[in-house]
Amino acid sequence: MKKNKIFYGWWIVAGAVVLTSTLVPGVVAMANKFLIPVTEEMGISRSAFTLSNTILQAMGIFLSPFVAKKITKGNLRNIQSIAIVIFTLAYASYGLAKSPIHLYMSSFVIGICYLFSTIIPISIVITNWFEKKRGLAMSIAMTGIGIGGAILSPLITFFLNTFGWRSSYMILAAIFLVIALPISLFVFKKKPEEMGLKPYGADDQLDIGQGNKKVFKTETVNLPTKSIFGKPFFVVLLIGMVLNGIINSGALGQFPPALEGLQGPAIAAGVMSIYSLVGIAGKLLVGWINDRWGVVVSSIFGCGTFGLAFVFMLFGDRLFAVYAMAIVFGLGIAIGSVSPPLVTSSIFGTEQYGEVYGYVSSAIQIGMSVGSLLVASMYDATGSYRIAWIMLLVLTACTLMSWIGAYYQSRKYCAGATVEKVVTEG
Repeated sequence: MKKNKIFYGWWIVAGAVVLTSTLVPGVVAMANKFLIPVTEEMGISRSAFTLSNTILQAMGIFLSPFVAKKITKGNLRNIQSIAIVIFTLAYASYGLAKSPIHLYMSSFVIGICYLFSTIIPISIVITNWFEKKRGLAMSIAMTGIGIGGAILSPLITFFLNTFGWRSSYMILAAIFLVIALPISLFVFKKKPEEMGLKPYGADDQLDIGQGNKKVFKTETVNLPTKSIFGKPFFVVLLIGMVLNGIINSGALGQFPPALEGLQGPAIAAGVMSIYSLVGIAGKLLVGWINDRWGVVVSSIFGCGTFGLAFVFMLFGDRLFAVYAMAIVFGLGIAIGSVSPPLVTSSIFGTEQYGEVYGYVSSAIQIGMSVGSLLVASMYDATGSYRIAWIMLLVLTACTLMSWIGAYYQSRKYCAGATVEKVVTEG
C-alpha cells in the first residue's frame, strides 16, 4: 500500500514551485518592470534605481555560507517562515519610498530574507530528498520562476496602469505572503528522515549477482570541505558561478526596459511572458538532459541557447528578433537556477552539498549584484545596450568553459567508493 502513495518528496517539489513562482520573480525577473515609473516620478537615473536590486543581491555575497549552514543545522520551518513574513513587509515598504535611500534600505532587508526563503533552502531540501531524478526534481522546482514570470508580467503591467507603482508593490506583497507562507509552514520538510522516509532512489542499487548482496557507487569529490578551497577545480567553479550571476542579472534585469524601449510596453510584456513560459519547458529539458547525459551536455545546451539570446537582442529593433530571443532565452534560462545546484551536486556528495552550496551561492550573488548595474551603467554612458549584449555573450561562453573545466578537474579527487549493502530477501 505504501508504495502506491505519491512519494512525499514530490510534494516538496510542488511547494518549491509555489515559492519560486512568487518570491523569486518578484525580486529578480520582474523587478525592473518598476524601473521606468519609479525613475520618472523620483527623477533618478536607471542605474540609481538598479542599485537597489544590486544591494538586494549583494546580501548573498557574504551571507550565503552562513545561511546555508544555518538552514542545514537549524529548524527550517521557523527560519523560512519568519523570513517570508519579513520579506513581504519589506517588499510592501517599497511603495512608501520617497527617495532612493528608502529603496536601498528595503532592499537590504529583502536581500537577507530572500536567502533564507528561496533558492538556498529549496536546493538543499531537494538535494536531501532526491538521489535519483534529482535533475528532474530540481528543474520542476525552478519552473516556478517561469510560471510566475508569465503570470506576473501582465499582472504587474495591469497593476501599474490601474493603481500606480506604489500600490502595486503593496498588492504584490500581500499576494506573496498569502501564497508562500503556507508552503513553509505546512509543506516543506528538510529531510525525508523527519517523516521516516528515505531519499528517492536510495534503494535503487546495482545487483552484482552475489546472492543477496548489492552495491552502489558514488562518484563525487572525496575531500574534507576545508581542503577544497585551494584546489583549482573549486576556484574555477566559483569563477564560473560569478560569471553566471553577471549574465543572468544583466539579462533578466535589463531585458525588460530594453524591450520596452525598442518595441513598446505591450510587445515587451508579451515577449517577457513568452520567454517565461518557454522557460518552463527549458528548465524541464535541462533537468532531463542532465539526468540522461550528464552535467556537461546539459551545460552546453543551456549556455548555448542562453548566449543566442544576446545575439538576437543585437537586432532587437526588428520584431522577429525579439520573438526569436524569447524562444532561445526561455530554453537557456535554466542556467541561472537549475544548472548551479546540478553542477555543484555533480561534483560534491550530499554530505558536503549544503555547506559547499553556500559558497557557490555567494559567488553567484557577486555576479548578480553587479550584472544588472553594469549593463544599466553601460546604457547610461552610451545610450545603447549593444556593447553590453556583446560582453554578456562572451561571458556566457566563459561560464560554460568554467563549469566544464571544474567538472573534469574535479574527477581526479573523486573516490568511486563501492559500498556494499546486504538486502534481506522477502
